[in-house]
Amino acid sequence: MNTYPIRSLLILATLLAPIHSLADVAPDPLSKGMTPARKESRVQMVSQEVVIHLDREWCLVEADFVLQNRSRSPAAMETGFPTGYKDEVRDLRVWRNGRKVKTKSAVEHEIQEPDKEAAVYHWTLWDMRFAPGEKVALRVSYLVKPRKNHDYLITPYRQFLGQIEEEAAGSSSNEVARVVDGMTSYSTGYIMVTGAEWHGPIADASVTFRHPNGAAAIRWLSPAANFTSSSDSVGYRFVNIDPDFDVEVEFSDQTLADEIALVRQTMEITGKSLGLDKHLRYLEEIQTCLAAGNCEQLN
Repeated sequence: MNTYPIRSLLILATLLAPIHSLADVAPDPLSKGMTPARKESRVQMVSQEVVIHLDREWCLVEADFVLQNRSRSPAAMETGFPTGYKDEVRDLRVWRNGRKVKTKSAVEHEIQEPDKEAAVYHWTLWDMRFAPGEKVALRVSYLVKPRKNHDYLITPYRQFLGQIEEEAAGSSSNEVARVVDGMTSYSTGYIMVTGAEWHGPIADASVTFRHPNGAAAIRWLSPAANFTSSSDSVGYRFVNIDPDFDVEVEFSDQTLADEIALVRQTMEITGKSLGLDKHLRYLEEIQTCLAAGNCEQLN
């Protein structure tokens, strides 16, 4: 079984404002929040191919799954797709073997601790039936709003923002302001763990992030290794996995090359700045590691 290292960085601001995430289709979901409980069935997720078109307003997700009943008996279950903690997903549509499926919306309340408000999860649900041995092609498409990383949010890419602003305080230079304005970023992700409750491993899975600037739009990603980059995308492929991890990405509308050039120019005009120097090194390192398919050294 292939395993992939997962970055574990706890940032208070991130915990206060969770990334708007996308997630795998799940069997019999309404029982344990975002961790669905599988009933006794032998339906396997044979494959999944997910393409996420990154955009600062709404990300378009196109997900194709192949499910197969590995039993000699029929199988029936309620199937669901989590649509966020605040219903951040819209226009979700489902097709089974090319035919549109009727869906319904549901809200789950999970009491995690006594005397505290229940966690709320939004789901889109539909019923699925499988004949013995039947293989089904399932397609899901929807829009999800990425999180905009505002001034109060500290992310790996924006970790030196406060120092840059502090060192530029009182300066009349517009160059540093241009750098800071350009550090606006957006975060989204794909929840893999909801796909772990199907029977057996996922034999073949891929998650691809597409953007007009390709890898040059990426400012941080997880897993930090075993990905491929191109002029229009960054993608992962996993083989025989019981996923216990999720995929996350932070992106910008500005290319890495343009941002690096802007920071260098600003440093030439304004003089030495430790914050700008650290930020420049981060940008240069991620530009190199994205091309190599391994950014573990950033963690």
